[in-house]
Amino acid sequence: MTIFYFTGTGNSLFAAKRIADAAGARLVSIPQVIRTKETYTDDCIGFVYPQYANGLPKMVRAFIEGNTFKADYFFAVDLWSFIHINALGEIAGLVPLDYSAYLKTPNNFIYLFGAPKDPAKPLAKTKKRLEIIIKDIIGQKRNRIKPRKTPGNATKYFGKSGFSVTSACTQCGICAKVCPAGNIRLDSTGRFGTECELCYGCVNACPPHAIFSKKAELNRRQYKNPLITVNEIIEANKK
Repeated sequence: MTIFYFTGTGNSLFAAKRIADAAGARLVSIPQVIRTKETYTDDCIGFVYPQYANGLPKMVRAFIEGNTFKADYFFAVDLWSFIHINALGEIAGLVPLDYSAYLKTPNNFIYLFGAPKDPAKPLAKTKKRLEIIIKDIIGQKRNRIKPRKTPGNATKYFGKSGFSVTSACTQCGICAKVCPAGNIRLDSTGRFGTECELCYGCVNACPPHAIFSKKAELNRRQYKNPLITVNEIIEANKK
């Protein structure tokens, strides 16, 4: 089994690791292989990713469209915090999925509101749901998702970040290291390019909480999956 994953604040990495540990799978970080063109072949191939704007992160879609996948069994796990309206339909329109599942995780998109005060509580529910998903995958359960050919809003609209940096920035470089898109360059105030995935990894991992899209975010709780370290996220997104 091969599992391709995309992570910004650790939720997808947490889920992918749990599935891989249970199934003896190989983990592949999409940001690390996004620039390659390959034919990936295995008995089972899975995709684990966060849902952005009710669809695929643009990097995940670009990776799937740019490569070939051959397997007897395909699955996808879509992580969400707010709503999902056939969000799995986008990947079902690209990959012949045999099984797919939604997995609710704590909020990390603090553009809307802060992260939970105690993420352990919602994560307990996440773990229970994930155990069911793992059993389904190992047992090669099959279900049906209606395919959707059109790209999601993340693919159509995400790109320019619009982030700013306060004077609290220490230029530690963590924001650039966790960024899956390699979109951040350090200068006196931090510099953001046009390849942003809006994963909010930089905002949530910043030690002095100095990065924001709108000032209200500076007063909101940051989020990182407490079971995943910042170094694990950096390693996952290292080019």
